[in-house]
Formats: sequence, structure tokens, C-alpha cells
Amino acid sequence: MDWAALKSKHARAAYDAESRDLHVKFPGSPPVKHADIPPHVYQNLLETSDPHFYYNYYVAPSRVASRGRHAVSLSYAMKLVLILAACSLLMATSLDPDHGGVFEESDIRSN
Repeated sequence: MDWAALKSKHARAAYDAESRDLHVKFPGSPPVKHADIPPHVYQNLLETSDPHFYYNYYVAPSRVASRGRHAVSLSYAMKLVLILAACSLLMATSLDPDHGGVFEESDIRSN
């Protein structure tokens, strides 16, 4: 896979026709992989006079998430689950400290 210069300052793109993966590299950012990109989209990206606009409008929505993002999302999800479980436990045990969370039938009827 060879990198081709776009009509922009130092922007580059590489396309794999077999897998239809497009890799785009803009200055100051790491290369980004895009999946299932038709060949004509790659060709248009090479020929357009404004590759930033064309990329943002036609290519960016098909971005493939990097592997590191899944691990971060999972850790945040686990933290959220643990916080919610701790809050639920605290709320359940602090409802009625006198009875230890157990109500007698007469207590329920009197209120």
C-alpha cells in the first residue's frame, strides 16, 4: 500500500483495493483507517482541490475505531457499574437504620 499526496499541505492517503480500506494522514494527527470505501471515493479524494472538506463530508463517517478506545470504554463502563452498585447498596442499607432494612407489618400499616 503506497501513500499518495493529496492536494493539500502534506496530507496523504493510501488505499487497499482488496480490503477497500482507506488510510488518511493529515498533518499533526496519526493516520486514520476507514473501512469499505469504494474506489471512486479514494480517487475523488486524490483529485479534489479541498481534501479536508471532502474527507470530512464523505469519508470521516466510516472511520474505524482504534483498538485502544474499546479498552477505555470498557473501563469507564465497569467504573460506572461499580459506582451504581455501591450507590444502590448504600441507599438500600440507609433506608431505615433502626430496623436494619426489615419492616414489620405493623410498621407498614401505621404509616
